[in-house]
Amino acid sequence: MVSLYRIALGAFLAVIQLQSVHAVPLAHPYEKLKGRALSPTKFKTVEARHRRKVFFAGGKYAFDNSAKGTLKVDQIYVEQLTPAQGVTKPYPLVFMAGGGLSGTTWLNTPDNRKGWASYFLEKGYAVHLIDYPSTGRSSRLSTRQTYIPTSAEVAENYFTRPELHPESYPQARLHNQWPGPGVRGDPSFDNWYASLLPLPPDNVYMEDATGSGVCDLLKRIGPSFLVGHSFGGMMLFVVAEKCPDLVQGLLGVEPYAVPFRSKSAPGPGTPARAWGLTNTPLTYNPPAKDPTTDIKKVEVGTDTTSNVSCLLQAEPAKKLVNIAKVPVLIYTTEASVHIVFAHCIPAYLWQGGVNTEWVLLADRGIRGNGHFSFVEKNNLEIADKVVEPWFEYQSGPRGFKQTSTNSTSMR
Repeated sequence: MVSLYRIALGAFLAVIQLQSVHAVPLAHPYEKLKGRALSPTKFKTVEARHRRKVFFAGGKYAFDNSAKGTLKVDQIYVEQLTPAQGVTKPYPLVFMAGGGLSGTTWLNTPDNRKGWASYFLEKGYAVHLIDYPSTGRSSRLSTRQTYIPTSAEVAENYFTRPELHPESYPQARLHNQWPGPGVRGDPSFDNWYASLLPLPPDNVYMEDATGSGVCDLLKRIGPSFLVGHSFGGMMLFVVAEKCPDLVQGLLGVEPYAVPFRSKSAPGPGTPARAWGLTNTPLTYNPPAKDPTTDIKKVEVGTDTTSNVSCLLQAEPAKKLVNIAKVPVLIYTTEASVHIVFAHCIPAYLWQGGVNTEWVLLADRGIRGNGHFSFVEKNNLEIADKVVEPWFEYQSGPRGFKQTSTNSTSMR
């Protein structure tokens, strides 16, 4: 069975496998919206003034039988944006998109409002947007891939208009922040959906190539904060495992790294991420050579449609040696399907001795968001109240890396 984030933006194949997909009928409300479109000639740019440089990181040369010659493979595309007025923040930012998206997702929003890239440029940060190997503007992986796209029905039902389908999870009815109706024919939806890319399904190769590429990037630009959404949120832990000394902090925008399985509804779920948070090896203490036998697991919690059980380590838990060198902030929105299973991820990190803060946006008075909060109507409020203050704190003298070489839990 194909793993969850191989299909849909680094999230939710398990939802579709465990529950029937209820497509939005074309007559509701698509027919009312047909013929409308965003007109580029009416756009007034909202992007921050910046300087731009493009380069590639990671990758290797490998012989390709079909080409009958040597190709460059496994590299990541990097778009470096620096404020026109100059960089004033000590640590760069590296943004990693959800599965099936490119670095363009962090630029202006689908309805042409200011995106997070411009917001952080105006704050004085150097911003780096990447495309994963064999995705977007990056070239091929060293293995042949069968690419699987995301349907418009899946995108509507779980990302842009979940409130039409509260039978999937009850919190869906709270969603109200998408900038438009969120269905086919809505100009904002059409513009956003056109940006979706098929994601290569070979998770191990994707993790290895992306982790190596991002670490190569960090060697060039120095210690940085990493921001990852969904599938990109899982990649945060891959990079922290490979080069923790080059990571200043990890910001997970609803990371899809549910320990050991893909599960978003009551039931056993689908086995995934054998090493807990990733498909590739993590360093534990005491060591784990074979995760299937060396990491003892226990079911914790009770399954409901609004909150599923977690598969965690049996105590005493092994510690995550490399990831524990890096502070982590994870936030979860009120109306995303992630609210059903998000608690499993910080619980696993706390077990592993990782300095982790988990923020429920509703507790901060930020309500109604779905899985793509960083492009929704209140995207800048989230950046201003949650994300940027954490970067400031972790950059200062009281930040985790400045005050301690040991990991502590922060709940």
